[in-house]
Amino acid sequence: MLISEFDTTALSVATDTARPARHYLPEEFYVTDWAALQPFFQELQTRSLPDAAALEQWLLDRSELEAVLSEDLAWRYIRMTCDTQEESRAESFQFFVQKIEPQVAPYDHGLNEKLLAAPSLG
Repeated sequence: MLISEFDTTALSVATDTARPARHYLPEEFYVTDWAALQPFFQELQTRSLPDAAALEQWLLDRSELEAVLSEDLAWRYIRMTCDTQEESRAESFQFFVQKIEPQVAPYDHGLNEKLLAAPSLG
């Protein structure tokens, strides 16, 4: 069956796009600059992981932080590619790639090392 340009009923799909509630980051947190993000990475880097429960919460919090970053970057990319004439969208994407990602990388490595050194991983 061919779908005509006028018949979009075959393409209609109900989806639930509500994002999960945040538990680590504030609900209204947006990636605006590195100064807004750094305290969360620092807190994860310095948090004590004395037992499996603490490690599990640390992993959940880190996962939430990484999900917010990934989603933010994805939306910047989508907006940039949907409207290639709007320079501010390309600038927003480039800002993330040039100013945020390089700051995240060392913390990401440090957090990976912290995970591997966690006593409860035994």
